[in-house]
Amino acid sequence: MSATTLVACAGSSTDQGANTVVSATASPATSARPTASVQVSVPPAPVQTGAAQVRFDPCVSVGDDLVTRAGFAPATRERSTAEGVSGLLTTIGCQFWRETLVDGEKYPTGGVSVTSSDLTLDDIRKSPSYNIFNSDPIGEREAVLYRTPQVGGGCWASIKSSDGTFTVGLIVPPGPVAVPSACDQIRQITETFSESLGTN
Repeated sequence: MSATTLVACAGSSTDQGANTVVSATASPATSARPTASVQVSVPPAPVQTGAAQVRFDPCVSVGDDLVTRAGFAPATRERSTAEGVSGLLTTIGCQFWRETLVDGEKYPTGGVSVTSSDLTLDDIRKSPSYNIFNSDPIGEREAVLYRTPQVGGGCWASIKSSDGTFTVGLIVPPGPVAVPSACDQIRQITETFSESLGTN
């Protein structure tokens, strides 16, 4: 599965960036919480001009420790090319890959996007675009787990946050490596990434 496909499906892209350890710095769109330690620096989030802004930026607030624990490669951190700011919806965040070596070749076994948005859980519940299959809380926060009919092999979990929602989307591409389906993995991966929210 190409990076472009993942962008279209999960709102993200991929990067094989430098391995220099840096500390991410908060952009004006982020909250004032301590920044996380990340291996790859990323550009700032898109500029938001409205009065109500999405403040929590997963690109600088989800540390490499959480990415590793969730099973993905911190070096693949890159801003989503599908980030967007409009009067209707603002979404900011990053994406990560995981790969497995088979007969000397690397195969992607999953791409995950971690985004923050002013979309609400009620927006998701009311939309016919989402097939919700679970509404159990995650980390004591209200949450919904869902599929979108247009994206095979994908699954999403959205958690209520101070901005609206914190969303983790997982795409499992077809390939020679047998891995559990995205929906069988999404809760555990989201529980790990949601630790970055703190009190947000």
